[in-house]
Amino acid sequence: MSTDRAGFPGSCDISDTCDELGIPAVRTGLLRPVWPGPPVLGPVSTLTLSAEIGGDPLADVLSALGAMPPGGVALIDLGGRVDLQCWGGRTTAAARHAGLVGALVNGAVRDSGELRGLEFPTFARGTFPARAKGRLGFRGVGHDVRLGGEVVRNGSAVVADDDGLVFFPYDTLPDVLSRARDMASS
Repeated sequence: MSTDRAGFPGSCDISDTCDELGIPAVRTGLLRPVWPGPPVLGPVSTLTLSAEIGGDPLADVLSALGAMPPGGVALIDLGGRVDLQCWGGRTTAAARHAGLVGALVNGAVRDSGELRGLEFPTFARGTFPARAKGRLGFRGVGHDVRLGGEVVRNGSAVVADDDGLVFFPYDTLPDVLSRARDMASS
């Protein structure tokens, strides 16, 4: 078993454990680390944005981030688009202030140097330099997110690291972690 720098099993071990226990999981390598940082583990809270000329989603996004449970991971859905961005330095600072442990962006980010400087684990499909104002609209929180043809549900658990992301039912987290650790010691 590979135990990562955060002290929990990595995505490969979590994936194998879900297979062994018959736990449904969504696995993807579509989102990659924006900078080489630590892995993340936690409950997922989803936030959905869409292309909308004239919108300014920042206030709604900041409010939604502030309402997410500390220790959680924000999954921001821009439908996989990389010709727009929906995450940067201000949203990262707000997420950190709210006690979140990472961001997963189904789309593009900006300010990657700032994200690295803030040492906030961020995974995305790519980067794009333009601001969100005038390009995006806020659609809400708690919506399912489609990643690579599979559906990730709000409230799932996630492990994200250099090898990919594994989403699985949050109520199975203690069993999955325990079994992954047991597999390592045998």
